[in-house]
Amino acid sequence: MLIGNVLEKTPAEAAWQLCADKLADAVRNCWQEHTNAGDRKWEDNLHEDPNALAGLRAEGFDGLVGLDYIFKWWGAGDSEELAGELDVIWKTIRDDDADGAADGVNCYRTWIKLAERDFILGLYKEEGAKREKFRQDFREAFAQWRDLFSRL
Repeated sequence: MLIGNVLEKTPAEAAWQLCADKLADAVRNCWQEHTNAGDRKWEDNLHEDPNALAGLRAEGFDGLVGLDYIFKWWGAGDSEELAGELDVIWKTIRDDDADGAADGVNCYRTWIKLAERDFILGLYKEEGAKREKFRQDFREAFAQWRDLFSRL
């Protein structure tokens, strides 16, 4: 066992980038677990860490009170066909009164459609690059959602 004896400062990343990376890894791992178990269809619920929500609010996701992910997989005969979907449910404070008082929660939905080819495993040396590409795709999705969110 080797134990590091140096504390290296890591590059700072935005909360939305960290959430995107974590979600990408969770979805990929979920797909692998179900596939390895022989499951052909499933639905899993994932929730964002409440501590991450404060970081997201500070980065333009104003009024965000919750973020849920629903990963549904129905499979397909061809690896190029859409075979699953990740629904993203954004829960925000609803501001319906003229005085600005919060009246409850609004929910907004967006999604990522997935095909089996998005999960194809590579050789051991290629898996890191495949995971990084998957993370980058999720970062692009979060960047788009951040833009959409700012228009609410």
